[in-house]
Amino acid sequence: MTDSAPDTNPLVSVIIPVYNGQRYIAETIDSVISQTMEHWEIIAVNDGSTDGSSSILEKYAGKMPGRIRPVTVENGGVSRARNKGAALARGKYLAFLDQDDLWAPGKLRSQVDFLDRNEGVGIVFSNETLIDENGRITRKCVLRLGSHQRGPVFENLLFGNFIPVSSVMVRKDLFCRAGGFDPKFSLAEDFDLLLRISREVPVDYIDEPLLFYREHRESGTSTKIDRITSEALEILRSWREKDPSVFRKHFLKYQKFRMNFAVLKCKVVLKRWFSWSRSR
Repeated sequence: MTDSAPDTNPLVSVIIPVYNGQRYIAETIDSVISQTMEHWEIIAVNDGSTDGSSSILEKYAGKMPGRIRPVTVENGGVSRARNKGAALARGKYLAFLDQDDLWAPGKLRSQVDFLDRNEGVGIVFSNETLIDENGRITRKCVLRLGSHQRGPVFENLLFGNFIPVSSVMVRKDLFCRAGGFDPKFSLAEDFDLLLRISREVPVDYIDEPLLFYREHRESGTSTKIDRITSEALEILRSWREKDPSVFRKHFLKYQKFRMNFAVLKCKVVLKRWFSWSRSR
């Protein structure tokens, strides 16, 4: 457990966008407090929540003043919330954490050490383990990571989207040069940003499940699959206009990626149907 003394020069700024997250936000913050590395700050951007999120954030800020910094903004979406947090960040590195996800205790230390050793790498991410709404593990080490997800990954990422945003650590100066998250995207915003950054600099990973990604009924994949698909395809169309040769080169990968969204939608619909039928 880290101490509660203010850190006026944190190494890592943890950005947590919060919207009606009272169910999980305390557990999420606790997973940052439990990090083995001490030089961090949390900027929790309360994006116009109407539940008890604000009081929970203020309670933590009172316990760890200067280290946990809640900021309240009018509801404007996750991209604007993350950009607001990044603008206030004092750290050399930025790490993004969604309000319902958790980190393994060594997450920040492992990634800081990695970026310090590898100055040419702009982003480092990690493997992930899936948990359910009660925190029970449902699947370990989800990602099958290999050489194609290391180094100049832009073309592979374009047709794969294999980087979980809550596992990412990025150099702050690089994030700022890339222009941050595009506010017109609210569900595929991470895909868009990571493509822009990976086009310019190498990416790498730590093949350990440093992220615990929570799946539950209110999660974006479960409730907004149509919008996720629409945004992802819009991003692909934009890149296709910029560089059609990449899409000709990887025509089959492009078609397979599009098909994956259709398969995912079918899975979500079937899952809803089974849940509905069991509740009758």
